[in-house]
Amino acid sequence: MSACPGPCNRRRSGDEPGRPTEGEPIWCRRCASLVRKRLAELDDLAARTGAALDQRRNGPAERVSGSRSRPSPSSAVDDLDELLHTLLGWEDAYRETRRFAPRPRRGRYAPTLAACIAWLGAHVDGLLVFPGAADFGHEVLSLHRRLSARVAPAAPPRRPCPPCPECDLLTVKYDDTTDTARCRACGWTGVPAPAAGRRAS
Repeated sequence: MSACPGPCNRRRSGDEPGRPTEGEPIWCRRCASLVRKRLAELDDLAARTGAALDQRRNGPAERVSGSRSRPSPSSAVDDLDELLHTLLGWEDAYRETRRFAPRPRRGRYAPTLAACIAWLGAHVDGLLVFPGAADFGHEVLSLHRRLSARVAPAAPPRRPCPPCPECDLLTVKYDDTTDTARCRACGWTGVPAPAAGRRAS
């Protein structure tokens, strides 16, 4: 057996080198389960990405550097196209390897993607052990990560940070639940003064 190609064997900074998790035969159970879950979530992520695009449709098109043709309407559209192309490619490769009938024509984007993901999901156990299993899993995880980043909610805006009234350092941290602030340097706690109220040295 060889080491699982999944995240279970990815070393993080400061980790001690240890014994790698073995694949069963390619992916370990935990990582195979993760690939299954991420594959099933791709359809919903694609729909949420498309919905976010609809909300931003009135914005300017993105420029593609070095391109003389029309600019890409959006890098999100490019990601959705790559998602569909990649998954259809895996379906075709697995059908050919197993000598299944060729993929039927399915029509427009959403029904095609949904049918492809359903078909891959029904055959995922075989996909995780066939010769392209490591690449298949890596691409599913990568596509999921990219689409998840596109639909993640934006971080709330940060409040301006005035200097601490005790030590005059910019180390004041707000607690929005209590409307108080605490200096991480000297420990001062209280209601912060506005940013314009900086003390003179």
